[in-house]
Amino acid sequence: MIRKAMPADLPAIMEIINEAKVTLKASGIDQWQKGYPNEAVILQDMAGGYSYIYLRDGIPAATFAFFYGEDPTYKVITEGQWLTDNPYTVIHRITIKGTFRGQGVLGEIVAWAGDESRKRGYTSMRIDTHPDNKSMQRALQKAGYTYCGHILTSIGDMRWGYEKLL
Repeated sequence: MIRKAMPADLPAIMEIINEAKVTLKASGIDQWQKGYPNEAVILQDMAGGYSYIYLRDGIPAATFAFFYGEDPTYKVITEGQWLTDNPYTVIHRITIKGTFRGQGVLGEIVAWAGDESRKRGYTSMRIDTHPDNKSMQRALQKAGYTYCGHILTSIGDMRWGYEKLL
């Protein structure tokens, strides 16, 4: 089940995020190692209605932010190009609790986001990940995303941009 996150979900969400930070660091991936995302970011997502939690059998198993419309960090892409210039939706800050990885959670979230996107007339979705995050890259490709090129985050870190046509 996927639902909007509420402030009462913050401890569970931060537990999932902090676990991911440790896993990324242990894998030698310099993603989410500079204090981001933190509680303030998640609370801002909640206030904007963008924060979601994925529950499996009532247990918080994943978290993500889901946005409708243009993302400023995706305006410029290098080393490639986006598949379309159409309006799109974006998934950010997606992470899955370790005990639920490899169980199709990302695919379920992407399918849900695709349904929500189509309901509002969007025809594509975008996402990005760290160039060293090979497991996320494989999961995105499995979920139907196409690698499109390089983007820069708001703090100037390079990420690989992906797009999925709906």
